[in-house]
Amino acid sequence: MDCNVPSYGVATMTNDEYSQLIEFLGRKFEEIHRRFDRVEAKLEVHDRRFDAVEAKLAEHDERFGDILGHFDHLYRRLERLEQEYQAIVEGLRRIEALLTDEKARREDLERGLELLKHHVAALQTRIERLEQSLRQ
Repeated sequence: MDCNVPSYGVATMTNDEYSQLIEFLGRKFEEIHRRFDRVEAKLEVHDRRFDAVEAKLAEHDERFGDILGHFDHLYRRLERLEQEYQAIVEGLRRIEALLTDEKARREDLERGLELLKHHVAALQTRIERLEQSLRQ
């Protein structure tokens, strides 16, 4: 072969060697293609799994949203019960204060009644003495 192609120190290839190289590279590319097909199939399986996981996560997110709504409802109810409890405690304090005042007033009345009884008894005694002195 006497082409004016520079060789640059590289050996030239015959047609038969070139065909063998093409056949060899073709087999290797087919093998690589099969490997890529297997990797792609596995990736599709993983994609389906991730889709299923994402769907489950979305379902759990919805459930957690519902649960959080229930907690919000419970917290509002608990706060309302706390307010009612505080109102009841304040009402009981007022009642206790009134009862304390009433107890003091009742004790004053009882002391006044005892004093009145004592005065009535003294008057009764005086009346009896006056009646006796009038009879004599």
